[in-house]
Amino acid sequence: MVLWEKGKALGGRRICGLTIGNAGSAERARGLAEKFRDCPYCAFVGAFGERFVWACFAPGDRRWWLESIRDRPRDTLGLLSAELLVTGAENVPYPPSELRLPRGKLEVCPCGARCDLCELYGRCPGCPATVFYRGPTA
Repeated sequence: MVLWEKGKALGGRRICGLTIGNAGSAERARGLAEKFRDCPYCAFVGAFGERFVWACFAPGDRRWWLESIRDRPRDTLGLLSAELLVTGAENVPYPPSELRLPRGKLEVCPCGARCDLCELYGRCPGCPATVFYRGPTA
């Protein structure tokens, strides 16, 4: 189990994305919710029957990352379909838009992904919970 501590938002404007996806089964939705519960950007994640619901705060320049889930739900999260709502973090008064960072840097992302093996690594600076992160610091 990874222990988390509150961290400061990493530089720049933050956005809040709400993803609602069809996982195809309640079991798959629950599995995805468990997988993303320790994501540094996660504010809320849950399963509602076959629906996977994930609210996260991300840097404003990472909107494309959230849109990739909507545009390629099968490739990104294994969803049958996904809807996305995005707003500025200032429009979401609660919960706070803080990162939840591990006490030490990880080799593998909390969701199980490997930044160094990801096709998006380069365009994406990586997960801030990992040793591969190349973005701004707090």
